[in-house]
Amino acid sequence: MRILVTIAHYFSAEANSQHSSTSERKRDDRLRAIEEVICAYRGQFGTSATLQVGTKSFQPGVGSDDEIDIVAVTTGEKHLLTPDFCRRYGVKVAKLDLENPRMLGFSAQQIMGQHASKYDLFVFSEDDLRINDPTFFSKIVWFNQTYGPQRVLFPNRIEWNRNAPTLKTYIDGDLSVQAADRMNAYVQDENTLYAAPLGRQTVFRRARNPHAGYFAVTRDQLDHWMRQPHWLDRDVSFVSPLESAATLGMAKTFSIYKAFGRSAGFLEIEHLDNGFSNLKMPVIPPL
Repeated sequence: MRILVTIAHYFSAEANSQHSSTSERKRDDRLRAIEEVICAYRGQFGTSATLQVGTKSFQPGVGSDDEIDIVAVTTGEKHLLTPDFCRRYGVKVAKLDLENPRMLGFSAQQIMGQHASKYDLFVFSEDDLRINDPTFFSKIVWFNQTYGPQRVLFPNRIEWNRNAPTLKTYIDGDLSVQAADRMNAYVQDENTLYAAPLGRQTVFRRARNPHAGYFAVTRDQLDHWMRQPHWLDRDVSFVSPLESAATLGMAKTFSIYKAFGRSAGFLEIEHLDNGFSNLKMPVIPPL
């Protein structure tokens, strides 16, 4: 399977900034995040090696069945990727000219459209979301084949944080009822889907918060999306341009599901920050 991964990446230090992408204090963290995101793709879906204990040697493996091209979408030179790193890990940098870098997600969609016939799967990601699952894309394709092209599976975003109420925090909790209903009103569909992949009962729920900063669509799904009147309409009415670029166009086109409840770990992606899980909020026991 040929996969195009587009990553919206931006960094430009500003005085007294509270945002990670513009805070000089966060430069090293942001550099580490984007590099770890890219290395995770190359590690999970690239060539591996096996340590042969008997001969005290490494034996190269045959690699993944998937071929992945990575494009970092940025504006001008406002990024943290060095030419050496990009050569080593096979990263192309698309340097665009945008006044508002929070619109980079729409530019990533445009790049997908320009290569719509060349890949089997098209991925958009924010620059601090790391895959830790070698079956990640297989699960997305399985969901598409099982439930049809009008439905898409988004990952649950998690943060690992020893200072949070629990070690692992899911950071995409439900929106308000009104906001969730508004997002799901674009495409009507069933609320809950059930399956047993690998013999394990799994529940998928129509996402009450579809945002994940991440999505993946097949070639046929991208073609369908591109034929809609809202393709690249740059509608920013969902939270902000950042969230809208990552989520709103998909919500207008497909039914978005996430693995739910005890099944939430079926498809998850790690947010390489602990800003959300560090928020000081009360812990409310479940009903």
